[in-house]
Amino acid sequence: MISLALAFIILSIYNYKQQKLFEKVLNYKEVTHYVIGYGFMLYLLIMLKEIIGFPSISNWIRVLNVQGDIFDPNLSLIPFGNGMLRSDYLNIIMFMPLGVILPLMWKKYHHFKYTFQFAFFLSLFIEISQLFTRFRATDINDLITNTLGACAGWLLYFVFSKLLLRWIQPIPLFQSSKFLSYEPKMYVIVAAVCSFLS
Repeated sequence: MISLALAFIILSIYNYKQQKLFEKVLNYKEVTHYVIGYGFMLYLLIMLKEIIGFPSISNWIRVLNVQGDIFDPNLSLIPFGNGMLRSDYLNIIMFMPLGVILPLMWKKYHHFKYTFQFAFFLSLFIEISQLFTRFRATDINDLITNTLGACAGWLLYFVFSKLLLRWIQPIPLFQSSKFLSYEPKMYVIVAAVCSFLS
């Protein structure tokens, strides 16, 4: 709950400052992008904190008090050695929203390549974080299935894009600014930091 409140406060301050700039410089008002953005932040927080078990200070304190070691590498580097497991299918489902949300918020992700890259690096970041979480595994299967899930989500978006884009227009402004082009990564950083601090 603390991570959600903290992330939403940071996001609200960012959105407020951003909107003021848009109104001043471009006389442009945006609402849909921010609403989807709050949903995206909620999705990231639920995924990191509740499903994946992202490392947190509170968890590290408990581990240090009981077992004394934060770094707990449990590596699985052979793809699908036991075939496709139930958890692999759940990973695909868990990452599908990412493949839909990215192109809805930012035009850059209308291109499959950029959605694939974002999903791959987000998944890699998550798997590396698992090295610092007790009883979690850094698993090549997760990296593959998470990325596949986002790709499946992007395909869903692509199939329904004509319908979706009648109501939701991704902001082209975010393509023109070097700073604003980092906004998707900012969401991940804020979600990860807030998950870690709680």
